[in-house]
Amino acid sequence: MRLGLEAGSHTLDLAVELGICGVPISAEALVRDGVDATLAPLRARGLQVCQIGAFGFNVLSTDAAKQARQAALLEAAIPRAAATGCPYIVICGGNYHPSGFAAGDARNFTDAALDEIAAGLRPLLTLAEQHSVRLSIEPYLKTAIGSAERFVALWERVRSPALCANLDVTSLYDYADLWDPTATIRRTCAGLAGHYGLIHIKEIALAEGFHIHAGLAPLGNGPTDWAEVLRLAAPHAPADSWAILEHVATPAEARASVTLLRAAAEQAGVSLT
Repeated sequence: MRLGLEAGSHTLDLAVELGICGVPISAEALVRDGVDATLAPLRARGLQVCQIGAFGFNVLSTDAAKQARQAALLEAAIPRAAATGCPYIVICGGNYHPSGFAAGDARNFTDAALDEIAAGLRPLLTLAEQHSVRLSIEPYLKTAIGSAERFVALWERVRSPALCANLDVTSLYDYADLWDPTATIRRTCAGLAGHYGLIHIKEIALAEGFHIHAGLAPLGNGPTDWAEVLRLAAPHAPADSWAILEHVATPAEARASVTLLRAAAEQAGVSLT
């Protein structure tokens, strides 16, 4: 399993320092600047593309004009992806709230939402199949794809080899999971088996507050057993898979988190290169 890193403006330099071979690029840059210009900073440092981000694409969004632009961007990015060496383009699973990830909508949790997502994705999946590209949904608790079961229900509607999901266990934590996520980790890793090539690694932890407050935290500051996640994920990770440490705020956090993650991989008996 190859290791990728996303650490904001520090990403490229930290990846080199820490011996990490993969970094993300955006679909917007790929379409705007072209393959060679987008990859030039990576190639100069001996880095590879671990994912192509198109997180703004949200087929359920009620902001029709914005989504028309995002769909056009995705259509333009798909034919360019193969030349980057990375087949994975990451998209929002679907949220009637136009924020995509920041808020929710009651309609997200209906079967009708899955039908609408399937209808919106079919032409893009056909295009992706033609270019050997995979559209990888980012499952998230607030969106229509808020569990492994919801992703599988969507996949059954389209049955396309171009559709997959990120394995991102912490994005699916509810309140009980913030104390003990073992059951959700096991259910998610088993439920998405055969459907993922990207494993996203970030921690979510509780904070003090009047009601439920939770958010990003450095690895080691939350309830997730990363050795267990890697142990369960590795048997189902394809040869082109990436484990991506993301949302890293500072260089110091990156160094500590990578050390912790490599120790977890060793404990799990997983090769993390």
